[in-house]
Amino acid sequence: MDEEKLKESLRLGKQFEELDGRRPRMFMVKMEDDGCGEERKMASTTFADSGWDVDVGPLLSPADSAQVAADNDVHFVVYVSSKGHRKKYAAELAQALTLLGRDDILIAVHGAPEEEKEFLFRYGIVAAFPAGSAWQDASLTMLRLLIAREQMENEDVEEFKY
Repeated sequence: MDEEKLKESLRLGKQFEELDGRRPRMFMVKMEDDGCGEERKMASTTFADSGWDVDVGPLLSPADSAQVAADNDVHFVVYVSSKGHRKKYAAELAQALTLLGRDDILIAVHGAPEEEKEFLFRYGIVAAFPAGSAWQDASLTMLRLLIAREQMENEDVEEFKY
């Protein structure tokens, strides 16, 4: 683990906690039997070491994954996949979260090739990392996204007058 990146993740996690009132929380989903179990374990450990509260789920449908994420009030859902169903399941997850009224829960996909990113972003996935991306880098990106969103929500915005 890169010590500088770890320190930065812990610092950003504290910053987010100050803004939101609680530590960043994620749900590591498994929506297909794709052989990525070890990758998910490594990711979960890296995120936990970097200051995240991490929930790890069993094999669930996208709709059930969305329900668990909503019930546990997570900030991020992380989907790791090396299979071709990645786009379909990620889009279904995003739609299910929206139907639950929880489009405030952000989604990150790991294992996404470059050619899938536009599709994923169109469906509201906010972070798409290629296979082999470092989990510490993903943590930093995700924390920065959370902090930026939280800062925008906490800004004093003048009401727009018609």
